[in-house]
Amino acid sequence: MSKIVFFLFLDVLAFSGVLVSTLPFLVSDLGGNILMITIIFASFSFFQFFSSPIWGSLSDRFGRKPLIILNCVAEIIANFILAISTNLTTVFISRLIAGIFKSNVSVGTAYIADITTEKNRAKGMGMFGMAFGLGFTIGPMLGGLIAGSNYTFESLSNVAWIAFFINIINLIFVIFFLKEPKKIQGRIHSKIFDKFSNQLTFLFERKLSIFFLIIFIIYFGFTGMEGIFAIWINETFNWGPQEVGLIMLYAGICQIVVQGFILRYLLNFFNEVQLIKSGFIFLITGFLLISTNQFYILLIAVAFLCYGIGVSNPCLNSIVSKNCNKNKKGLALGAAYSAQSIARFTGQPFAGLLFLYFSKDMPFITNAFILGGFSLIYFLFLKKTLNKAFR
Repeated sequence: MSKIVFFLFLDVLAFSGVLVSTLPFLVSDLGGNILMITIIFASFSFFQFFSSPIWGSLSDRFGRKPLIILNCVAEIIANFILAISTNLTTVFISRLIAGIFKSNVSVGTAYIADITTEKNRAKGMGMFGMAFGLGFTIGPMLGGLIAGSNYTFESLSNVAWIAFFINIINLIFVIFFLKEPKKIQGRIHSKIFDKFSNQLTFLFERKLSIFFLIIFIIYFGFTGMEGIFAIWINETFNWGPQEVGLIMLYAGICQIVVQGFILRYLLNFFNEVQLIKSGFIFLITGFLLISTNQFYILLIAVAFLCYGIGVSNPCLNSIVSKNCNKNKKGLALGAAYSAQSIARFTGQPFAGLLFLYFSKDMPFITNAFILGGFSLIYFLFLKKTLNKAFR
């Protein structure tokens, strides 16, 4: 168990160190505007949307370890290209390679399922999530510290080189220390595109489609914010990658506190629907607070947003799993992840357009109004659908 968790931690550490705190500044340095930054961000999610189910299916047929090795090799190539990039075309190519071949989640979760029993599977998935969260907490901070406040093109490239070497270490670790799990009897060798097409079909499942829509609405705004956040901070406070990394460290700690402690406590007193309602309120308030452009209020806003997404996401996944056929839980949760992916590659360019043609605060204000309008319609007029989830 610890070996697959260590692989994921290093993988996410390298990935988030490049993507979150430094890539926006690199694209800007090469002449790209905020819209181009969000398009490059979105391209990764776009290719992930199509490729992730395919890699999961291929790992059923050929084994988990070969696909994990392919993931590491692709990341090495992507970060090498990024490190030597001198134009936006090569930056885009590096993100294209990373997006197409990224299989850490789909294959990694399948690996965990292979090596755990029904009894300890939740614990295994929890460790998997912990490694993911820890990587995303430390990675942006590491990337920001390497790039510095007064960054240069060379210091931004250095972050990609560090990620490149972390990926090489991870590849060596996987080849020599990560074992292929034993063949599981009854493992389904599905056709390559079946999983993808089934997940798309499942998005329109009558009983669950409204919950997939909520997931889409929440992530449309939240991931749109992720795409513009670094440049917004730069324009608002004149900060560089180092400060962005420190803010992301703070956000990561908030997320750990919310999901590791606060959510568990609240579930003793409230059901998932009630917590999702609170998530909407905190997200709306968080987006509005960011637009005040005050540092101390920004810290409160980030905490509010972390609560909103940290509570809403697991509660929505829980509702989806409770309201589907027990033999289709994996498919249902895969469809929920697909809804997130669609939100990512549509929400980020949308935020970029608002930033570019209106103002740097317009994406946050728009997100607050979209979430506010949807929550009024949903929680006032669709109560029956909510109540059915708990019958």
